[in-house]
Amino acid sequence: MLASATLLRRLGLTLVVLGLVALVAPGVLAGSSHAEPPSRLPTQVVDSANVLTTTQRTELQASIDQLYTDHEVQLWVVYVRDFDGVGPEQWATQTATISDLGDRDVLLAVATDDRAYYFNAPESVDGLDQDAIDDIARGDIVPALKDSDWAGAGQAAVDGINSAMTPSNAGLYTALAVGGLAVVGGGGFLLYRRRRKQQRIEAGVEAMREQELTGDQLVAQPLDVLDPWSREVLTDTDNAIRTSEEELALAVGEFGEVETAPFTEALAEAKRGLAESFTVRQLLDDSIPETPDEQRAMLVQIITTCTDVDAALDAQVESFDAMRNLLINADSRLAELTQKLVAVRARMEQSQSKLDALIGRHGETVLVSIADNVDLAREEIEFAEHSADQGREAASAPAGEQGPAVAAIRSAEGALEQANRLLDAIDNAEANIAAAHTRMPALIDEVDGELAEAAELTGDGGPALATAVQKATAALSAARAEFHDDPLGTFTALVDADADLDDALDDARASSAERRRRAELLNSAVTAAQAKVSAANDFISTRRGAIQSIARTRLAEAQRLLAEATAAGVADAAQAAQSARRAGYLADQALMAAQGDVVQWQQNQTPHPTGPSVGGAVLGGILVDSFLRGTMGGGGRGWGGGFGGGYGSGGRSPGSFGGSGSSGRIGVGGRF
Repeated sequence: MLASATLLRRLGLTLVVLGLVALVAPGVLAGSSHAEPPSRLPTQVVDSANVLTTTQRTELQASIDQLYTDHEVQLWVVYVRDFDGVGPEQWATQTATISDLGDRDVLLAVATDDRAYYFNAPESVDGLDQDAIDDIARGDIVPALKDSDWAGAGQAAVDGINSAMTPSNAGLYTALAVGGLAVVGGGGFLLYRRRRKQQRIEAGVEAMREQELTGDQLVAQPLDVLDPWSREVLTDTDNAIRTSEEELALAVGEFGEVETAPFTEALAEAKRGLAESFTVRQLLDDSIPETPDEQRAMLVQIITTCTDVDAALDAQVESFDAMRNLLINADSRLAELTQKLVAVRARMEQSQSKLDALIGRHGETVLVSIADNVDLAREEIEFAEHSADQGREAASAPAGEQGPAVAAIRSAEGALEQANRLLDAIDNAEANIAAAHTRMPALIDEVDGELAEAAELTGDGGPALATAVQKATAALSAARAEFHDDPLGTFTALVDADADLDDALDDARASSAERRRRAELLNSAVTAAQAKVSAANDFISTRRGAIQSIARTRLAEAQRLLAEATAAGVADAAQAAQSARRAGYLADQALMAAQGDVVQWQQNQTPHPTGPSVGGAVLGGILVDSFLRGTMGGGGRGWGGGFGGGYGSGGRSPGSFGGSGSSGRIGVGGRF
């Protein structure tokens, strides 16, 4: 999982906010044309458009310096009058290349007269994925640009990057640290933006506190909401476990290890889950960056694990409270036990008379299953009386030594319940014998059908279904072989087995339905992703001569995620569906970026007055356009093998084996 993160750490990152740099002679600026072609940036704040005051430029540079101190990220901001007739992305990309911007440089280019901009960064900068770039641009930079708040736009880039890399108010503190920069130009506008973003995050966390989310809904939450929510859940779970551990220690001393064993086991399981969550949190907090997808998966893992841990502890609360309340109410419970013991003993003689009469009518063989019920009930009553005596003795002990009373009371109550059930069986025997003869054939058919269904749901039913099937199979076999000799016993056993099988089947059906639903969702997600990835791949492959790194990178990641989703399948349908949906999203981005590349390439083509048109060959990747390689005409590999010689056309040459010379950047831009 961390392989890509380790690679990113080795590569390093650089943050650059690029404003357009075009060092144009004053005489040219004074003319009718303000064309400012891409050129090498001399400083991190370039203002060829003359839109910043000296104070604003100084303050913006101070903020950029602080950003580098905090995150080792360089911010380049450039203001020009126009983009020299090319698109914002192309202008910014060429400027970044000419300026040798590195892997921790981010570029913001602003054309003040054209009312256009572009904001880009190296791929996979920690905290600056495409979503973060979009959020910073559209939520912070563009509003300032629309108000012609040029200094505010640069500061918005600083604050947005700072916030994305450190989810906190660090961006605001940075602004304040450099002399009240938050209110420069925009009259408090940037401070408002920071607060609005924080309010959005807080609202997202509050919504998660108030509602239960499905796995898909949780995965869809923004990273800047998932992160604080995961920290809150982790802290709350840790506090709950610590409190539970203290309470359990007192309970063990009071009630003993046997009586508290279920709670000890539940707490141990909760601590294991919490430890796993802390391990994941540590991985997120260490110096090795994760990709946004890795961050999302890890945050969701923390939240779901802690939620499960919390639910498991909550499931024990009622039993734990009942154990403690039983001791508090021991005297009244013991008094109730005495009354119940008197009542059940009064039934003994009547039940024995009824059993003798039944044997006289039906014979001992037919009633073999209840023939010993009176004797067994007597033993249960004697055990209950002995347990009640032990309970009274424990309840009279000093405080802190009364714990055994709980086990004694529960034992006595259980024995009394069993004694009454034994005697009830005698009371109901006559009706049950009649029901057995009437209902047994239908009951056998019902259990037969349920066993056949269970065979198809084995994978969904788990151990509970397997146990129920084993019990029902044995009861069904006995009903067929022994019904005439023991109708009451075999019928009762099959009724009980049928009830257990019904419960297990209900759970298995629910699991099966959920599995089918997940499989259908996964199949839909994979099918959609396959179509999108295929479309993007076909477009890029047939026009690769014009396609730049962004489209190729998005496609490669989409293909990887699609393969991951296909390999995982229904074994991890939720994660696989998430990967497939992400693959489809990236494929859409790849296609849009590729289409934009082709449009820009076509705009840069010039007709050849002589000779055949080679545009199609260049676009298809058969010939390599030197413009795309940065040579801007002339040279190139020969067409005829080896180095030099052969056919060349306008800086275009046939493609051959070799590597690229630059890495891709991600960004967003347009008109404002």
